[in-house]
Amino acid sequence: MTRWTTSRLVRRSARSPAGRFVLRVARDLADLGLIDRGMTLAAHTFTSVLPILIVVGAVQSRLDTRTAAIFAEHMGFDAATAETLEKSLPGGAQELRATGVIGVVLLVIAATSFARALERSLRRIWRTPAVSLKFAWRWLAAVAAVVIGIAVVVATRIIIRDEGPLPVIEFIAEVVLWGALWWVASWIVVNRRVSLRELLPGSVLAGIGFAVAGRFGRVFLPPLLADSAQRFGVLGMAFTYIGWLLVLACILLIAATVGRVGYLTYSGRAWRHSASRLRVEAHVGGR
Repeated sequence: MTRWTTSRLVRRSARSPAGRFVLRVARDLADLGLIDRGMTLAAHTFTSVLPILIVVGAVQSRLDTRTAAIFAEHMGFDAATAETLEKSLPGGAQELRATGVIGVVLLVIAATSFARALERSLRRIWRTPAVSLKFAWRWLAAVAAVVIGIAVVVATRIIIRDEGPLPVIEFIAEVVLWGALWWVASWIVVNRRVSLRELLPGSVLAGIGFAVAGRFGRVFLPPLLADSAQRFGVLGMAFTYIGWLLVLACILLIAATVGRVGYLTYSGRAWRHSASRLRVEAHVGGR
């Protein structure tokens, strides 16, 4: 009975353009394995990108003490909570600072795991083939683009304060910056096999999603992290922040998927992609 009702609902939805669009998005997200891919990206962000941000923040604070709380502000909590999170990171930012340049270089190399995970997700979404290791430079370039982009977003939050009409300006600026960040980073990791024009809709959606999530995160994340740290210590705080990174990763993957389906629908190629996919599945199923 449930299967019959679901099939009937799907058939009715497929009669309208909006229904077909939703069905294509739902099908692609199911094929992607949204939660699994999102958890992979979140874990790699926690072990790779966050330590880089903390090391950069520590170096910057030594050069200019006025910027000591930059990344604490970006993450949405005070300096004391940021210090607790720093201690929960694998390897620890303090040890990385102690090892000097070699430790930072090793950290950057390890950070390519995030870029590789992002590449695998985007290749799955856009159905592009894998590329050879001679293009491995793009992993470092993607990590650099993400770190620089986050730094620019943080600098924008510091320059534009929440007073008067400025919150609206800050939100628009964050949408533009986050969208540009993922636009460039996505183009790099897929090795330019997908055009910037095709990546634009998903990047705009990702920019909007990250800007909205940032607003909620700065309100709800600090008390959640503080409560986790009080109840379970550093480990609880780490799990809480990984959960927040999972939310952000899912926003990015959903935006990329919706952007792809939207672009293919707008360009009139959605039906051709669906038809070719059905032929492949029928060929495989007939074996």
